[in-house]
Amino acid sequence: MDWSDTYTRLIVKLTEELGPATAQHLVSRLFEANTKPNQVEGVLLLLDELQDMSPKVARAAIESFSDLQQRDRLSDAVAWLDLGTALAESSGAIGLKYFKESPLVLGLIEQVSVRSFVLKTALELAEQDANVALEFLRVSPELVTVITPEQLGAWLEIGFELAQVDFVVAMEYIRQIPAVARVLPVQDARAWATFGLKLISQNSLGKTDYFGTIEFFRSSPLILGDLEDQTVRAKVVTVGSLLAERDPASGIAWLSESPRLLPMVPNEAWRLKVLQYGALVAERDAETALAYLRRAPELVRVIGDSTEATARFTAWFTAGMEVLAYSVEGARAYFALESQKALLSVEAALSGVPLRQVARTVKLFVQGLCGTDLTIQALPNSLNQETSARATVSQDGRTISLPALLRRYPTAEENTRLYLVMAAHEAGHVEFGTYRLTLEPFADLVMVLRQRYGLVKQAAPDTLASLFHLYPHPGLIQDLWTLVEDARVEFLLQQEYPGLQHDLKRFAHEAIATRSLTHGLTVKELVVDQLLQMSTAASQPTAIHEAIKDEIAILWPMCRAILVPTATAEESVRVAHALYVRLEELLAPKGAMIQVDRADDPSENLGVGPSASEQTGEDYRPVTNWVYRGAMNPEFIRQHDQDAGASNNEKQSVEIERMARAAGGSQESSAQGQRNQEGVHRATESDRLAGGRQLPSHVEELLDMKVEQPASVDDARPGDRAVRYPEWDERIEDYRLNWCRVVERAAQEGSGDIVGATLSAHGSEVTALRRFFESLRPPGLRRVPGQADGDELDVDAAVRMCAERAAGADVSDRIYVRRERKERDVAAVFLVDVSGSTSRQLESGRRVIDLEKEGLVLLCEALEAVGDRYALYGYSGQGRGQVDFLVIKDFDDRLGGKAAQRLSGLTPMQQNRDGAAIRHATAKLLAQETRTRLLVLISDGRPLDDGYKDEYSLEDTKAALRQARQRGVHPFCITIDREADGYVRRMYGDVQFAVIDHIEDLPKRLPRIYQRLTA
Repeated sequence: MDWSDTYTRLIVKLTEELGPATAQHLVSRLFEANTKPNQVEGVLLLLDELQDMSPKVARAAIESFSDLQQRDRLSDAVAWLDLGTALAESSGAIGLKYFKESPLVLGLIEQVSVRSFVLKTALELAEQDANVALEFLRVSPELVTVITPEQLGAWLEIGFELAQVDFVVAMEYIRQIPAVARVLPVQDARAWATFGLKLISQNSLGKTDYFGTIEFFRSSPLILGDLEDQTVRAKVVTVGSLLAERDPASGIAWLSESPRLLPMVPNEAWRLKVLQYGALVAERDAETALAYLRRAPELVRVIGDSTEATARFTAWFTAGMEVLAYSVEGARAYFALESQKALLSVEAALSGVPLRQVARTVKLFVQGLCGTDLTIQALPNSLNQETSARATVSQDGRTISLPALLRRYPTAEENTRLYLVMAAHEAGHVEFGTYRLTLEPFADLVMVLRQRYGLVKQAAPDTLASLFHLYPHPGLIQDLWTLVEDARVEFLLQQEYPGLQHDLKRFAHEAIATRSLTHGLTVKELVVDQLLQMSTAASQPTAIHEAIKDEIAILWPMCRAILVPTATAEESVRVAHALYVRLEELLAPKGAMIQVDRADDPSENLGVGPSASEQTGEDYRPVTNWVYRGAMNPEFIRQHDQDAGASNNEKQSVEIERMARAAGGSQESSAQGQRNQEGVHRATESDRLAGGRQLPSHVEELLDMKVEQPASVDDARPGDRAVRYPEWDERIEDYRLNWCRVVERAAQEGSGDIVGATLSAHGSEVTALRRFFESLRPPGLRRVPGQADGDELDVDAAVRMCAERAAGADVSDRIYVRRERKERDVAAVFLVDVSGSTSRQLESGRRVIDLEKEGLVLLCEALEAVGDRYALYGYSGQGRGQVDFLVIKDFDDRLGGKAAQRLSGLTPMQQNRDGAAIRHATAKLLAQETRTRLLVLISDGRPLDDGYKDEYSLEDTKAALRQARQRGVHPFCITIDREADGYVRRMYGDVQFAVIDHIEDLPKRLPRIYQRLTA
């Protein structure tokens, strides 16, 4: 076939669709682009073949020639048509899509050789699967930028294998190849795809559901891209695949959480070790492995970087695997850091000293210093801080906060000594009146500042911090006050307690010896740093920087004025003011910054942040104080009337704190409360707190156990208070720590008069009841004869003495009678189950809860008659994160008024988690100063709550009652379940109990039972 014939025939074929002018132009360009005649002839032959195969596809191909020519891709026309023909042979619809989309795709690939490779590869794919071939072509412009031709076959082979599973899955895989190739090498791609296939599930209709796999293909490249190390990414995929094989949800959870968890681990070697161990656990149990993977990064971070860190972590992991060998549930609790065994193992793994180990020692030490009952607590989030956290003392002086962990020194003894010195320093601020200071004495100082700095119209300061803001440089005056007041307190501590001198001087000398002046400091910063060193060293010589010798010679004597036994907190403020003013005068002529050489080593051992003042944007940067000195807060120093208001607010929380400490519970912050309300915490990507303070880590919360907590209020509902308690799990034979959240609140008030109605209905019985219990009340005074001294002469003893004297026998001088007050010293708690089952109606038409309330009214009458102190509480709830503890009548409440209305308003609620309620009631009792503590539990059946039933609930209730008895509380259980014989003995164990078969007898029997218990 000659050129002219081919030329003419091709124009004729194209003219039918494009018109003569366009057809002639295209054919001319086609001949120009293809120098070999057989290539143009190939175009004609392929168009004829398409026409025979599908006229519609052939028309689409001819219409696309214009797009191909506009993108200057006519040189690829033969290969382009050849691929289209192969696709159309498989499916006309695919052929139509191809000719519509392919010109744009080819236009995006610049290199001719790359386009030829793409078309050739797509043609080979079309012979196996047209859908795969078309999808490959669509992504090829991006694909060829990230994958070499040599690697492409391996990637596409996986696509063909996926096509055997489901063509939609294969299509999604082809689409995601560029994204995956950016984060994983080809040798790891098959493992990644296998992970995705393990997410295939069955839907509710019993059909195969590929949604999880497709979503995995789409989202996992972005998630893996958040991990920096390629080796770590591959290991993340391996672990996730192992998890997904046993539980797809665990695999997905791990993948989504890994970018948040792994950055906690300090380096790649540690990350690979964590993941290696994670794979070992995942081969055994998915839930256990997920628990391990969530907690191991936190533990690695707090273990530290000592030479023994790897061995400690391995020992912790090995102990967990030993637990896994005999108990999956136990291993889950162990690796989730939820059990008592987990707490002990974490402590063994730490390279430092946890505060909880020495909290009691520290508390006794500081109480011995200042003679005040102080609470020791861990600083929130102190494990997450890059530098050591600094101790603080609360405004009321009752709580000292210390770092949750100290590992500054290689030995436990040295770290413990640092804890003691830190606590002593804060106790010194309490004893020597730092925060008893008020603003009233500084009225003259405020006037001076207003006049000096032109602030006549400035509002009067309400705190010392706002007074500092009257100065041009608030940070500078705050640092001066801090160093002066710290020096005063330290001086007085050494004067009053010589035993502290050795440790204080040692830490001070060490701090100064390691302090470096080779940081870029302004003159003001240099002066303050120098004064800090000199005020700490006291009489010891200290090197003075040449640039500020003259200034220090003037300022240091002013500082020394505070180092006398009679110095007060007020004088510290005035000395700081005098230093500021004099420093201002001395530096006014200089005005410029003195630049000195920066040290290569920032020497974080010198001190810790935050420093005494905040960065304020001024040309003064706060100076870092010594590590053993705490952070002082000028906001605590206020006007006298403000102090009173703040103190009243804090006193409202004291009772709940005392209570929690007594029963081993722990207060929780509002953030913790919200996190635990729903029960089990599921860590997800949403756990990232955008722009906010990070939640305390689980390891930190674990280390806070048994360290006295602050009396913090749960902000979920005004007036509610939340305490968390452990729960006994008989399956793992261990306590799950901080497992239940008990929310104490006042019971809702009702409108009826249950007290009056009950007393009217049982008139004669009430009278007899009062008379009987009044007879149990001891007389006001009892006569004690035979005393050496007393209120009156014992006539019988005097006569006997005279007879003995006359007989020459030994004579006793005990001839007096003393009258002593006799009292019943009993505190009783009545804990009533108000779960939904108490709504059950009896044959009489009354509900169980109605009889419970009636019995409590009669019981209260008896208790009022005998004079014992008592409290009434109800309990219910839903799940371990919301155990409701309802206060009907507290120990100090009167029976009438609100207490009566709360009793009247008692209604059936939800479920009952007996163990948690018993622990909280025990805590309430232990907070009472009394000789005899009685806890009476009234329930209508076995415990039942979410995840709390059968043997688990029975054993936990038994453990709670046993704990109560060990702590000096006498429990007694009353059940009104006729079928209780099957479980009541196992649940109550050795504790006394009574089963009331006829519930109608409850009101009458309650007072009699109480009488027997207190006889």
